[in-house]
Amino acid sequence: MRGVWFFRLSRWGVAGLGLTLALWGVAAMFEGWDKIQIERGWSLFISGAVAVSGGVVTLAIAAALSRLDHALATLAPRVAVPAAAAEPPAPVSPPATATPAVASPPGFEAYAPKRFVAEEPVEVDRYENGGALYVMFSDGSVEIRDEGRVRRFASLSELRAQVGA
Repeated sequence: MRGVWFFRLSRWGVAGLGLTLALWGVAAMFEGWDKIQIERGWSLFISGAVAVSGGVVTLAIAAALSRLDHALATLAPRVAVPAAAAEPPAPVSPPATATPAVASPPGFEAYAPKRFVAEEPVEVDRYENGGALYVMFSDGSVEIRDEGRVRRFASLSELRAQVGA
């Protein structure tokens, strides 16, 4: 994130916009204070107060963007160049059939989504009907427990197809 110049530019642009908005809001409040008995004075004062509060909120957003940029820069893993890589490599003939592997950018692992591990389905609901216990699970499967045996179906439609209902 440190090399993205547009992010830095937008961060400073948001800060400048917030500062400008707050200063113009103070100026509008100052201008409207003398004419407060006239409707235009009230309008200037109120719009100035809104501009000041909007400028303060915009400055807070700029501060959050700045902290986000610094946090991403500190969390990104640093890749140190080994001393052997700093020296010019000796001429080596390339292998005839090997294709070069594409390396992922440094720090990619830090931002990659975590692998999803399938968990055991959780029991959602159960009810008893006609001497059989029906158990429904979070993955959509249904289990029937009756007379000492257990049957499991992948879905409710599979259960209906087996039972013939």
